[in-house]
Amino acid sequence: MNYYWLIQALGYWSLTLFVVPKEYIKKLLLFSFVGGFIYTWVVQYMAVQIFELWEYKSDLLTWQEIPFFFVMSWFGVTLLYGYLLMKYSKYQLYILFLFVGWTTLANYIPQRSGIFIAKNWSPSTTLMFALFSHIFLLYLLKWINGVEEIGTKDDLLNLK
Repeated sequence: MNYYWLIQALGYWSLTLFVVPKEYIKKLLLFSFVGGFIYTWVVQYMAVQIFELWEYKSDLLTWQEIPFFFVMSWFGVTLLYGYLLMKYSKYQLYILFLFVGWTTLANYIPQRSGIFIAKNWSPSTTLMFALFSHIFLLYLLKWINGVEEIGTKDDLLNLK
């Protein structure tokens, strides 16, 4: 039995609960449920069951060959992402790139370990899809929580 995704979920949630204050957790719960849990399930279901882009080695708890704790880990990461965007909206582009890099690395490590088996997928494809996903999540946060400070701006790099 493989416990990698359980350990990842525990690590990601520990980091999230350490960094994100309680009042933000309550405020961001809907966003992280929709963006982290539902969106991750939909993407994983399509990739594993419909397009057969990748598969996972057997895990402690799965549904439709998708590790439950994998999805739970991204639920937590999405909460952290939303918090950082709300709290530090001035640095949204840097936060976006940090999480795109994190996602790419978090995909690459289990792939190298043989826990995640890419069939028609690569690290560069992960990078591009992570970029799309995190921009989508940024605008989902803006829509759900009414965060006007994020999104397209005249000076996203804060060079002024």
